[in-house]
Amino acid sequence: MKQRKQIKRRDVLQAGFLGGLGLSLPGFLKLSAAQSEAPVRKKSSADAVLFLNLAGGVSHLDTLDMKPEAPVETQGEFKSIQTCMPGHQVCEYLPKYAKVADQFTLLRGISHSAGAHPQGQSWISTGNRPVPALIYPSLGSVITKEIPSRPDLPGYVAIPKTEWNAGYMGDAFAPFKTNTVPQPGKPFQVRGISLPEGLTLEKVNQRQQLLNKLDRRFKGEQTESQLLDALDQFGSQAYHMITSKRARAAFDVEQESPRLRQMFGADEFSQSVFLGCRLIEYGVPFVTVTYQGWDTHTENFAGHRRLIPPLDSGMTAGLEMLKQKGLWERTLVVIMGEFGRTPKINENAGRDHYPRVNWCLMTGGGVQPGQMIGGTTKAGDAPDDQTEITPDDIAATIYHALGIDPLKEYYTNTGRPTMLVPHGRIMHELFA
Repeated sequence: MKQRKQIKRRDVLQAGFLGGLGLSLPGFLKLSAAQSEAPVRKKSSADAVLFLNLAGGVSHLDTLDMKPEAPVETQGEFKSIQTCMPGHQVCEYLPKYAKVADQFTLLRGISHSAGAHPQGQSWISTGNRPVPALIYPSLGSVITKEIPSRPDLPGYVAIPKTEWNAGYMGDAFAPFKTNTVPQPGKPFQVRGISLPEGLTLEKVNQRQQLLNKLDRRFKGEQTESQLLDALDQFGSQAYHMITSKRARAAFDVEQESPRLRQMFGADEFSQSVFLGCRLIEYGVPFVTVTYQGWDTHTENFAGHRRLIPPLDSGMTAGLEMLKQKGLWERTLVVIMGEFGRTPKINENAGRDHYPRVNWCLMTGGGVQPGQMIGGTTKAGDAPDDQTEITPDDIAATIYHALGIDPLKEYYTNTGRPTMLVPHGRIMHELFA
């Protein structure tokens, strides 16, 4: 799909006069999109993003923001261990991370006001506080538009799935969901990449020729439908993916060297990170891995004992794979969930939603490693007296790393102008 340029307000005013000639504002915007060229990016420190989404809300106090001196009723059951970074203690179940902590940068004291999962996920995925009147596009959708990928590979892949969406941009910019993850020792197939049994490339080409004839037949019909645009986009992409050796190779994890594959555990999260790194190597600019299960209202410590070791293994193996492939310096890795969890342990030995405090790990993509930015109080119940960090700031910084202006104006399908992240602060200290 051709890219839509940033239209000036003067052009929008002109469109008001065009209405009298039978051309609506949406039609004007669509016409402008058809005539535009690919977006011009500013200087960037990254070409791709790997976002590891800890869905459900990981407990900050039981992972990377341990408080050994906090009141007994908030400390929890886990012991802390010292990392290779002075002053940085983490959970005892993160020994691999502890050895390489100086290759990451930790942001603490991230805070917002959305205490429910859908709203929290929406905020971290878009960099905008959720509002009823407008559904903002997620990071991957914007990056797909701003950094066009090869026609035979999606620009935005979700492993195995995600609730993040394209918002007002329309489903043409929605993520491609694998709906499955690799399993060691077993062939890995993703629907939409592999040819179903009995279907040959010759038959696929015949069907595509028929679709092309239908497209020409109805090309003169006028439509403003984002759904039809999406169907056209998906149909074209599906054809290129199925007929592309490169696309099939990108998802064929068995082609990877056994030595490298053995770095990753057999659990779903580690295997998902492995696939995500491989897709980035093949040119996919945005990959998100969703790691579910962190919503530990009951049995918080039993749940985190199960969840933390795969996180420890998967994120450190992913770092090593990106380094060995020569991709780390240009791949921004972001690790976080939608919020933290309450310092107070409830009667069910669990911790509840706590958007007041959260953490985020970053590495690669021009980020200066070995930093700890922001902080929390001794009780871990609020950001400290340093500058508070918001999800808006995280999103603005991600866009900045990719050379995308976070204040760039987009237009909804009704012609409403809106900035990507109007309230975000680019965290230049990350790249110092």
